[in-house]
Amino acid sequence: MMRNIIAANWKMHFDLDSAIQVASQMKDDLSSFGKTEIIVCPSFVFLHPLANIFNESNIKLGAQNVYFEDKGAFTGEVSPSMLKSVGCEYVIIGHSERRHIFLESDIDIQKKVKKALEYNLKPILCVGETLSQRKEDKAFDVVERQIISALDGVDLNKVIIAYEPVWAIGTGVAADEATVGEMHNFLANLVEDVPILYGGSVKPENAFNLAKIDTVNGFLVGSASLDTGSLKRIIVEFEKAKGV
Repeated sequence: MMRNIIAANWKMHFDLDSAIQVASQMKDDLSSFGKTEIIVCPSFVFLHPLANIFNESNIKLGAQNVYFEDKGAFTGEVSPSMLKSVGCEYVIIGHSERRHIFLESDIDIQKKVKKALEYNLKPILCVGETLSQRKEDKAFDVVERQIISALDGVDLNKVIIAYEPVWAIGTGVAADEATVGEMHNFLANLVEDVPILYGGSVKPENAFNLAKIDTVNGFLVGSASLDTGSLKRIIVEFEKAKGV
């Protein structure tokens, strides 16, 4: 049976006091969910204090990025061993904002996936097409290229995929169910038995319908994960749709 996963990507939000307050509230308010794996991915500087909060709870800790070297003169970067040392179990790799703002290449992402796995960090690999690529009927080719490049020679049992159409990220407009279903079915055939999350303007109002798609195994939630009540409603709607 495929795992159910809800991952919260806090991106560059909160200060330390706010992060601790929200994390503490999540630990309390989300404690009843035992059938859905919950992962919270805060900024690097909040990882250690949140690890202490989530310790012995049902919430797992993830990072938003990682570098592909063990150590060295790489100013501003964070290694997988550093993430492990503060309690991380997961790491988001290849998010569209990393690809398009910071110009990370498919090769960079492949290196990050392999280096993360060396340290038993579970990658959440993000893939997705831009609006222009979709209009040019290149969406499936783009996503397939991203998958094949990043996962070449990788044990798929240790990876999570997140499909995030770039044109739906942070816009408030999620892809419609037909579009999501079509891409998730394509991905499920491409990488069998790998959990596939949907990310892109997920909110309580659309979580149920998106979760009704058989090949949607969870969500990568952005802005809606900054509020505990909102994230809880998303999980409730997800579990209701999945019948768990």
